[in-house]
Amino acid sequence: MLSTLGRQGEPITSAVWYGFHEGEIVVSTPAARPKARNVRNDGRVSFIVDTKERPYRGVAIEGEAEVVEDPEHVVLRGIAERYLGPVMPDWMRQRTEGQARVVIRIRPRRVRPWGFDR
Repeated sequence: MLSTLGRQGEPITSAVWYGFHEGEIVVSTPAARPKARNVRNDGRVSFIVDTKERPYRGVAIEGEAEVVEDPEHVVLRGIAERYLGPVMPDWMRQRTEGQARVVIRIRPRRVRPWGFDR
């Protein structure tokens, strides 16, 4: 889950696929999406990854994000491979082909894990 700050400073949370690139957390999104716009306006974000089964574990990350271009969809392909395997399915290729996409790069400032002491 990625939380950004909207135009009025309100938190907006989105479920996202994520990956790691050059030591940072990365999220690929269409360039015109609100989460990209929000990060351009205010880079403060919160990012959470957690398990859905017991014992519940996760990590909450607060940090600064920036929007960077990904014209060749290099980061998108890396993230998709993490979830879908090495061959991008046709439905994913069709969904993203020709689409202007950007990457939200998150630099953690505070990391708060829970549930790993068991």
